[in-house]
Amino acid sequence: MTPRVLIVDDEPDELALITRHVRRLGHDVVPVKSAEEALAAPELDSVDVAIVDLRLPGMGGWELIDVLRVRRPDLPVVVTSVLDADDYPHVEAWLPKPFSGDGVQLALTRALGGAP
Repeated sequence: MTPRVLIVDDEPDELALITRHVRRLGHDVVPVKSAEEALAAPELDSVDVAIVDLRLPGMGGWELIDVLRVRRPDLPVVVTSVLDADDYPHVEAWLPKPFSGDGVQLALTRALGGAP
C-alpha cells in the first residue's frame, strides 16, 4: 500500500514544493494550508504520516501536533520549519528549511520507521 502523507504549510510555494517531492517518492498526498484545514480533512484518519510546518497562522504547528497526538497517537510527525532544530518539539523526524528532495526522502524514511 502506498503511504499517504498529510502536508500542512501555509506558504503556497513551500506546500507545492514539498508536495512535488513527496509525490516523486510515490506517496499519495493530502496538501492543506492550515492546521484547521488539516483537522477538518476527511483524509486525516487515513494518512500514514504528517509533515507539519511549525509557523502557521491561526492554530500553530505546535498546537496542531498536540491535537494530532491525541486524535492519532500512532501517527508519525515530521516537523518542517525555518526555526533552529533545537527548538522543534519531540517528533519522529524533522525537515529544516530550506530542504531538498533527499532531505524529504530521509525525513519520511525516518518517520515511517525505515533506516536510518
